[in-house]
Amino acid sequence: MANGVTGVSESRSGIARRIVALAVTAPLVVALVLAAFAASAETAAAMRGVDAKLRAVAAGADALVAADAHARALGNAMDAAECVAQTARLTAVADEAGVTYLYTCVRPNASSGGLVYVELSSQSKEEREKGETPMVMRIYEQPPPELLLSLGDGATRFAEYTDEYGSFRSIFRPVSTAHGLVVIGADVPLDDLRAIVRANLLWQAGITIAVLIPVSLGALWIGRRVARPIVELASAVRSFSDDNFQDDAQSIERFERVVKAQSDETRTLAAAILDLRRRLVGHLVALTELTAEKERITAKLNIARDIQRGLLPQESPNISGFDIAGWSEAADETGGDFYDWMETPRGEIVLVVADVTGHGIGPSLMAAVCRAYARATLVESGPIEPLVERLNRLVHGDARSGQFVTFFAGVLDPASRKLSILSAAHGPILVYRASEHRVVETPTHGLPLGVVDDLDSEPGTRLTLDPGDILMVVSDGFFEWANREGEQFGHERLAAALLAASQRSSGEIIDAVRSEVYAFTTGTAQPDDMTALVVRCLTS
Repeated sequence: MANGVTGVSESRSGIARRIVALAVTAPLVVALVLAAFAASAETAAAMRGVDAKLRAVAAGADALVAADAHARALGNAMDAAECVAQTARLTAVADEAGVTYLYTCVRPNASSGGLVYVELSSQSKEEREKGETPMVMRIYEQPPPELLLSLGDGATRFAEYTDEYGSFRSIFRPVSTAHGLVVIGADVPLDDLRAIVRANLLWQAGITIAVLIPVSLGALWIGRRVARPIVELASAVRSFSDDNFQDDAQSIERFERVVKAQSDETRTLAAAILDLRRRLVGHLVALTELTAEKERITAKLNIARDIQRGLLPQESPNISGFDIAGWSEAADETGGDFYDWMETPRGEIVLVVADVTGHGIGPSLMAAVCRAYARATLVESGPIEPLVERLNRLVHGDARSGQFVTFFAGVLDPASRKLSILSAAHGPILVYRASEHRVVETPTHGLPLGVVDDLDSEPGTRLTLDPGDILMVVSDGFFEWANREGEQFGHERLAAALLAASQRSSGEIIDAVRSEVYAFTTGTAQPDDMTALVVRCLTS
């Protein structure tokens, strides 16, 4: 329970935190973008105001310096009193206009080596406080490129630069005089412009903070209000897992309270989850019952499988001169194949291999019936043909519509090594002849058991097994099993497998043939029951 509460608390804080973050971040981003645009716009407006002031100051400055004053300055004929007077006039206008410097610049002639001179200039407040003496025709050590361009082409330009006097935003306005081109310059410190930008940013930041505080508080309130029903819904859903989806009235009642308490999409979601929960519980109940039923059926099939396996011979017959082995494997829990052998009162051995159509519980029951009938009929004296015909009538009486049994029966006389065979459509019947070292196929005889009531069987086959000869009978689960390409194992591979294992014992022959089939069909599931019977005539 502690874990559940912790999870809900974490969920509450997580949802509210995300909502608050979204509600705060979105306005913050918008506010910062707007603040940036506003600051940029105000800065641009301030810059335009500064440039307008510089343009106005420069436009009126040429009237402050008389034409003959330029001549005296260029000719170094201006005395100290006139220099002080000119400096005072420029300084007064600069102070009134709010600029730091107001000055004139010239490039006298080619003999000056391209040097630029500050002809006349106002004095800054700092220079006046220091008592510096005004000067005429001072060399401009670091003239900005825009000033040089204006001296060259006579165009007015603005510039931001740093020279030996400081960092400025300036205007350079050329004026033609009788003594050549004079550029009137006016400077405003860049620190003043930066102060304007900082003021704008601080103003916008203050507005942003003032807006964000109520927005954040509102987002916090909204976040908690929005998160509350979701957290309650999550807690109710968690209660379902806590009770393992059992019909716990308390958890259902808790969930229904959540449904009734809401009036928006949360209510719709809660109602849908509650309905889904009810359906899921129903499916779980049905699945539990189905699983239990399946387990009961599986247990019964396992019992049937054990019974069917118990009907197969448990050990090979001890017959002098012969080695006999059998093997059977159902495709499902139970199958319709079986093999058998029994000894008659005359000392003969009756060999049987049968395959009931299909595989599963139905064919397995029919196989058990057929085995019982075979044990009751085939041990009697007489030719094999009438015995099989009698067996057919018994099988036909119990077979369902469309059900039949392919059936091999052989009667072996160990003393004479003679074998009488009758195969009711069960093949192939393979015989290995040791003297020829080859495998031959013996034909089958007539219809399967159970197809018709009166089976007029064909005459069986009589043969003698010489020392080293082998008889092998298998069901179609061996040769009809196909690989992943759809190709069946087939009769030819079956005969080749027998030929390759012909020097082994009967049990080893079955193992070898089965291994060949498994290797050929790797990656595919066994589609049908598999049964084999091998009789080997020993050499001594």
